[in-house]
Amino acid sequence: MATTDRGVTSVVSTILLVAIVLVLGVTISVYSLDITDDLNEPAPNVAETSAEFVPGGGTDEQVVRTTHIAGDRVAIKDLEIIVRASGPDVDTQARLVNLPSTASSRLLDENIEGNEDLIDQRSGSARLITDDGVDFWSPGSTIEFRVNSGTADYRDGNTPDADELEVVIVHTPSKSIIIEQNFRP
Repeated sequence: MATTDRGVTSVVSTILLVAIVLVLGVTISVYSLDITDDLNEPAPNVAETSAEFVPGGGTDEQVVRTTHIAGDRVAIKDLEIIVRASGPDVDTQARLVNLPSTASSRLLDENIEGNEDLIDQRSGSARLITDDGVDFWSPGSTIEFRVNSGTADYRDGNTPDADELEVVIVHTPSKSIIIEQNFRP
């Protein structure tokens, strides 16, 4: 009597067939369900910043300055800045979007969503987030914009009386907050 090894062949072929079906099923489901779209680009590491805000009514006052001290450089086009002013007489916000502005040293209406009056749009009122030839916020560079004192006045005894300013810088591709600053002048 002759013996055959056909039993081993059928077991191996069954295992191979199941493996092929699994690989094809996983591959098709990844492409058809767009699972990879949920993976976000990691946020840049802005390790340290320095921020200042000096209240006042002059053209060189009520200016927010945020200096990037250490970490990754970030493309200006990938940033949005949320500005919230609050106090007894004011509760408003604006978002600085579509950066950098196409104007030199000032923001335009298309760069502000929300209360456009909160952000000063006069010439010379913004730096780095405007069309000044710089495409990145790198260590040593400063984002600068001015809060309009006619909408939120941080000086004592003036109206509209504001007592807190919050500035949030968002990295839009990763939807991550890079910096959050609160000022109580």
